[in-house]
Amino acid sequence: MAKVNRFIGSKAVNSGVLLLQLIVVIVGVYLAGKSGPFLADDYPNIIDNQGVVLQRLNAKELAAAWSGNTSGPFKRPLASLSFALNYFYAGQQFDPVPFKLTNIGIHVINSFLVFLLSCQLLKIASPNSPVRKLAFLSALIWAVHPLQLTSVLYVVQRMNSMACMFMLSGFLVFLKGRLQLEKPAGLLFMVLGCVLGTGLGVLSKENALLLPLLIFVSEVTLLPPIPIASRFKVYSYYLVTVILPVLFGLAYLLTHPEYVLGGYLTREFTLAERLMSEARILFYYLGLLFYPDNTQLSLAHDDFVLSKGPFQPFGTVLSITGIVVLIVVAIYNTCQNKTRFLNFAVLWFFVGHAMESTIFPLELIYEHRNYLPSIGIVLALVALLYELLTKQISSRLLNGLYACIIGSLALATHTRAAIWSNLDSFSYFEVRNHPGSVRANSAYANNLELKRGPNAETYQYYLTASKLNIFEVSTLIEMFMELNRLINFQGVAKDQKYAALPTRYDEPLVLDVKYMEALRDLVHKEVLRRISDKSHPLRTMDSIRTAATCLINGDYECKTIAANVLEWSDAALMQPNFTDKPMMHLIKAKVYFTQGQTESTFEEMDRAIALDPNRMYFRAEKAYLFIELKEYDKAEDVIREAELLGVANGFDAKEFQKLRDAIVYKKAIAQTPKAIISPSDIIQHP
Repeated sequence: MAKVNRFIGSKAVNSGVLLLQLIVVIVGVYLAGKSGPFLADDYPNIIDNQGVVLQRLNAKELAAAWSGNTSGPFKRPLASLSFALNYFYAGQQFDPVPFKLTNIGIHVINSFLVFLLSCQLLKIASPNSPVRKLAFLSALIWAVHPLQLTSVLYVVQRMNSMACMFMLSGFLVFLKGRLQLEKPAGLLFMVLGCVLGTGLGVLSKENALLLPLLIFVSEVTLLPPIPIASRFKVYSYYLVTVILPVLFGLAYLLTHPEYVLGGYLTREFTLAERLMSEARILFYYLGLLFYPDNTQLSLAHDDFVLSKGPFQPFGTVLSITGIVVLIVVAIYNTCQNKTRFLNFAVLWFFVGHAMESTIFPLELIYEHRNYLPSIGIVLALVALLYELLTKQISSRLLNGLYACIIGSLALATHTRAAIWSNLDSFSYFEVRNHPGSVRANSAYANNLELKRGPNAETYQYYLTASKLNIFEVSTLIEMFMELNRLINFQGVAKDQKYAALPTRYDEPLVLDVKYMEALRDLVHKEVLRRISDKSHPLRTMDSIRTAATCLINGDYECKTIAANVLEWSDAALMQPNFTDKPMMHLIKAKVYFTQGQTESTFEEMDRAIALDPNRMYFRAEKAYLFIELKEYDKAEDVIREAELLGVANGFDAKEFQKLRDAIVYKKAIAQTPKAIISPSDIIQHP
């Protein structure tokens, strides 16, 4: 390692060699996790997303992939398109290896961009230091830090890493202009870097909107003074890219408070509780950055204790005070032109978290939110260590310190990547390290079910998960389904003849059919109570939808649950704050359809469409149901009516064409029963 450190300090080293070194180290660290499974949000965004199913490389298919995602206000089309291309070039199958290798490749690119950015900033703020060496160390430490793993091996977080890639690229273009203000093209490069970096970034994820603010942080902390002759154009630049957008955003939020507050109606925390909790979470992130204990790291972190008041827990007030002190000191020192790297690190970190760790009603904590904010911390750490120790210890010892940091981080990340390489080890370590996590318990139970079939241990983990969060419905529905499986496999002959029937949903499991039937009824009632009280609408809707799909598919554990699904759906529809009521009407329609209740089916379909008339998915589903009933003219009328609204995107157009292909195919089958007709393009509906 000492030879490598001397090597990277040599002026003879070119960027290509450094990039090759980054590739070798990063691939070596992360490659163990390439065969890991798809997880959690990978399913709605990738596996179950028809927009990702790219069958041909033509304009229509690519347009469908571009508009195939519905996440966030900008729909993240670039990320969606990248998933579709991954699917296409992976042999049109959802093989996790190509997806994860692509993520690793993006991480390599980002690491090299961090190197280039660090070179520029160090050259400006610390020109007497070994710039390329410190920049390379910064990029390498950042790249192999265990906190970055979820942005690399959790496939859906390509949205996050792609946004970072465009932001860093835009930042570098901005710097090219900012450092040559005397040239006519200087301002042009500044504007292009900011606009393209932000514009392309938000097409992957919305936090790219923070790029202008991060540029401003570097301006006030590290960049050289603005020449007098250029002040007007630079000040005008920041007026247009930072001050006016911030003022506009604040004005909009003040005049439209429901944009933020509306989301809290369905959360288990208030705005005040979120802000207090985030203060502690930000220090928790910092702790993980400086001491990344693998037993603390997790995919979900849903076991983090909510702050109920400034002193509940006591660390809340300390964290709030700490954040205020850090920001005030950083601003003061910036005005005094002191501790430049420290100021940069503090302001970059907090600005980088300004969107996902403040007022917006997102889930509280995720590791991938540190992907971009951690860059400033790492760069400052490397630079400050050099400034503090270069005169105190020999260069060999300092290089050894850097080597120890990189080696320990790389080993920890490689170990974690190996854990993520298969579902067994992933689910085991998640629940072992975070036994208070709802999602860890649920994931472990799901894996047990896959390996063993219906069993009491799986049920116990579902029960544990359901008791950890009184707002959680999905785990209760999983309990309900597991009881159905156990009842089906148990049989009266194996009954334990348990006399006393349960009176609460959370009583211990007894392998007796009558007992489990009574327990299942209690779980059903608890589902209804939680939905009626306050639940997580998205996860609740997904769980009910999954149960309905199981019923439609005729799976053995779901053959008798039609009445239950309808009751759950009605409870959601009666909940004033339930967000996706149109989808619940659609679920009811499909359940009625399986029961042969055609009139009720289309009543519910029409209610869904009336509540959300521009949602083409509902109209496509209605057309599909008419096709199933062989009422092809009505199906065509529904499609035509949808197209006349003029709001269908590329994905919708693809779905409508599939429906028309299905009509043609079914008519041909009816007219020529023995004809061989390929149904490959027919739409698939769960």
